[in-house]
Amino acid sequence: MASQPFEDLFTRHGAASFDKQIYLDAMLGKHGWAFDLNSGVLAFRRPHEADLQLNVQVLGTESEESRTWLWSWANPSGIPDALLKSANELKTLGAACGAPELVTPELPITPEVNPQRIALIACGVQRAGCFFRAPYPRGALYLLIKDPRYKRSVTRPIPRILRIFPAFLSRYPVTNPRAALLSYLQFYRLDVREEGRRIIATMKAAPRSPLGAGAPQQLVADFDEQGRLVALG
Repeated sequence: MASQPFEDLFTRHGAASFDKQIYLDAMLGKHGWAFDLNSGVLAFRRPHEADLQLNVQVLGTESEESRTWLWSWANPSGIPDALLKSANELKTLGAACGAPELVTPELPITPEVNPQRIALIACGVQRAGCFFRAPYPRGALYLLIKDPRYKRSVTRPIPRILRIFPAFLSRYPVTNPRAALLSYLQFYRLDVREEGRRIIATMKAAPRSPLGAGAPQQLVADFDEQGRLVALG
């Protein structure tokens, strides 16, 4: 079981961070990558273009053998201090809000507490562009991309939310889907109105780009008495 503070953080940041990961996958596809621990630079190889080099922070490591998560600040491998800033800030947050998952050096991986959920929380709390799972034999390194050179542009947020939010709930169930959606809508700075069990979100202004022309400008979500999503359109 996850602690309530950890679950609250995931509810607040999970959907928007999941959206960021979908964007990264669409942008990069199956491009190769390389990571230099000394410089903290993650490079994506792009055909017919120069490598996309991005500064990152090291969150932690996942062991497929022991089924555990190890925070980077607890790793004895000598990760440069400059790459531990985000992980240390999350540790401080965990101590302040009472989330043991963020302050315990090593955690067993469970459906409720796992590297993906930790990284999604980190991405939101740290306002990072996204995270990257860098696999190696029998494990993976989780990197947080925090670099202004990584640019993300969404001109049609409502159709994107309509597609991504149900996918998020199916992959990462949350105890409060209504709160998760409200936070996601806030991420895109939509105008939100609550009418009983219904949430209505609209664009604040018409899309500046012609790519957004004709896209839905309103979203309506209905929830039942238990706060479960029953309709979204």
